[in-house]
Amino acid sequence: MRPPKQKVTDQGFLTASAFGRSVGIRTYGWFKKLAAEGHTPETLTPHPKGGPDQSYLSPDDITQFHKRFMTPATMEHKFGQHRKILLGKLRAAGVKTFAPNGEDYGPVYLRNEVEEILE
Repeated sequence: MRPPKQKVTDQGFLTASAFGRSVGIRTYGWFKKLAAEGHTPETLTPHPKGGPDQSYLSPDDITQFHKRFMTPATMEHKFGQHRKILLGKLRAAGVKTFAPNGEDYGPVYLRNEVEEILE
């Protein structure tokens, strides 16, 4: 079920692309696809000039994403090692990117699988 449309009236909201950059993913549309499939929440707002709805992330949306997922950039920040070392450990343990039904969401991993190996 899609989230209700809201107006962005308060600071603290990020665009999907700004959020992607903050977690080290710059692929266009990756977050929209992840949210559209119901894997993470988003806040939809009407376009100011009548275009398609815009996707934003509220502070709660961001918290929910981080509870479920990690990216190489967030792993690097949490574990204090270079992402190549961390990704090598995940590969050696057989941990794959999050890809239900073969969908490609980029370098997004389930947090519980990552922490099980890296902590």
